[in-house]
Amino acid sequence: MINYIKFIFTSLLKNRISQHILFWSLSYLVLVNILKVSAEIQRIDLIYTMVFHIPILLIVYVNLTLLFPLFLERGKYFIYGVLVVAIVASGSVFYIFLFDNWIDFIFTGYYFIAYYGFWDISLYMAVYVAGTSLLKLARGWFRLQEIEKEKTATELKALRSQINPHFLFNSLNSIYSLSRKSSPLVPETIIKLSGLMRYIIYEADVERVSLKKEIEMVKNYIELQQLRSSDATEINLKVDGDVANHKVAPLLFLPFIENSYKHGIKGGGKEVFVNIKFEISGCVLNFEVENSIGKSAVPTIKKWQGIGIENVRKRLELIYPAMHKLQVFNDKEKFRVLLQIQLT
Repeated sequence: MINYIKFIFTSLLKNRISQHILFWSLSYLVLVNILKVSAEIQRIDLIYTMVFHIPILLIVYVNLTLLFPLFLERGKYFIYGVLVVAIVASGSVFYIFLFDNWIDFIFTGYYFIAYYGFWDISLYMAVYVAGTSLLKLARGWFRLQEIEKEKTATELKALRSQINPHFLFNSLNSIYSLSRKSSPLVPETIIKLSGLMRYIIYEADVERVSLKKEIEMVKNYIELQQLRSSDATEINLKVDGDVANHKVAPLLFLPFIENSYKHGIKGGGKEVFVNIKFEISGCVLNFEVENSIGKSAVPTIKKWQGIGIENVRKRLELIYPAMHKLQVFNDKEKFRVLLQIQLT
């Protein structure tokens, strides 16, 4: 029942017409208690409050539908200010004429007068114009935030969708190399690849994943790479700190590690190594990957080089703005990446 009421209330707030009806209903309830002439609300109070709203409604909607889009939103602030003063003054004059001359012809049998003078009613008008203008600005700001959020979500989804085939292409190339050598490791490699792809497609399709799971995925990836690495290859993974109680955006580290294998192991050389380190201190995660550099014997298409790392850069900017620091070092002998993230 509570969820149903919450759903109805949320739907009303999202509907523009409902917002206006709700605002003027609340305005009526407030003013009828302010303008009543006795302790109890009488019929004449209800009529007076209803008519009292007529000049207010006119100037509010002239401001919102004409002055706002034609002048304020176009940066013509001086003209907008002058016109606002003009419609407030016009609304006050209209109020005085309405109650002093016209209302008795509409509601016969009652005696109405303009209780407020020009300056008093102008204050009312100014408050309503200012209040509704601020509400419109706030609504526009929140709408802009929603659009930015939707845009960010769309960009992240597009970036994440590019990670899966990129990883898959690299892994299939590895399996293809093993199969050409008729390696008995092919079945085991396919099984490990299947597990990694299951994680990437199903478990990582969320905003945040457990840091512990993400590191386990990295370990599985390392095992997959070790199946085709020589015994002389030095692969080190170190994890320091508590990883159980933190969450992180998924698949941030894999492209860097893929890159380290690509240039550190496939690149060849006498001393081939890849060092990977996760360090958690409080709410700060420090990730480091370092690898040797050699001349790669694997042909690559320039169009696809670095696509995974470039995606990570973009995702970091969207997910952790001003909450991350990425540094890349290349001294021609070793390649080193340092990534620091403020975990929330």
